[in-house]
Amino acid sequence: MNWRSIAARATRETADDAEELLWSAGAVSVSVEDAGDNPLYEPGPGDTPLWEHVVVTGLFEDDVDAESVREQLAAGDFTLLHVDEVADREWERAWLDRFQPMRFGDALWVCPTGSEVNEPGAVVMHLDPGLAFGTGTHATTRLCLEWLDARIEGGERVIDFGCGSGILGIAALLLGAREVIAVDNDPQALAATRSNAERNGVLERLRIYSPEALRADPADVMVANILAQPLRDLASRLVDLTVPGGSIVLSGIMEAQVNWVRQAYPAVAFDEPALSDGWARLSGRTRQVT
Repeated sequence: MNWRSIAARATRETADDAEELLWSAGAVSVSVEDAGDNPLYEPGPGDTPLWEHVVVTGLFEDDVDAESVREQLAAGDFTLLHVDEVADREWERAWLDRFQPMRFGDALWVCPTGSEVNEPGAVVMHLDPGLAFGTGTHATTRLCLEWLDARIEGGERVIDFGCGSGILGIAALLLGAREVIAVDNDPQALAATRSNAERNGVLERLRIYSPEALRADPADVMVANILAQPLRDLASRLVDLTVPGGSIVLSGIMEAQVNWVRQAYPAVAFDEPALSDGWARLSGRTRQVT
C-alpha cells in the first residue's frame, strides 16, 4: 500500500491550527519540522515548536482527496508545499526510526516491536505502524493513556468506543482490566485492533464490534477518544453503556469545546478537564440512580 504526504508551511503561532486541520482531514500521522530542516517529530506534552517557520506534514492513505485537503489549507491561509506519494516500506522504515519507547504515567510504556524497556514495574505495549494509526504521540491519546495508567486498578470491564489501533483498550487490558469491548465503524481499525491485541497477548480478553453490532452490558469504564461532535451525538448511548457510578473518559476535544461537550452529558459528574497542546480530556462518573 502507498501513502500520500501533504506538507504545508506555517508559523510558530499557526502550527497547532495546521496540525488540527490535517488531523481533521483524515491524516494518520502528523509531523512538525523546522523549515530549516531540524525535525521535531514528537513534541512532549505541553511543548510547542520553537522555530519561527515550520513545515507541517500529514500522512494520508492513498485514496485521500488531496484536492480537498489543498483547498482546506488554502482556506486556512497556509502555503501548500507539496503532495507526494510515499511507498509503504519507505514510510514504515522512517516511522520506526523515529518512534522510540514512550512513557505514560507511572508504569505504562508504548514502544515498537523489538524495543525493550528496562524499568521496574513497567507495563509495556508493543505497537507498530499500520492502517489504523494511534501510537500515543497525539495529545488526545496521551491524555487517555495517562488516565488509564492512573485509574485502572484491575478487574474492570472497559468499552473503547472508536478504538482505532486499539491502543487504549489494549493498554487497559495490560494494566489489569478483566475485559475490553472495542468498537469502531472502520473494518480496518477493527482488524488492526485484533492484530495488536494478539501481538500483546491479550486477544482472549478482547471483544470487537462495529457500532451497529454492539450488544453489550454496561461497562465499568467507558473511553471514547473521537471528536467533539460525535461525542455530543453519542452522549446518551455512551452513558447508557456505562454502569451507574462508572467512569467516562472523553477525548478528541479541543480546549475551546470543553463546555459544549460537557453540556451534552448532564448524567455525568465531571472532574476538572485535563489539558495538553490545546486539547482536552473530560473524565468523571455517571450519576447514581436514586
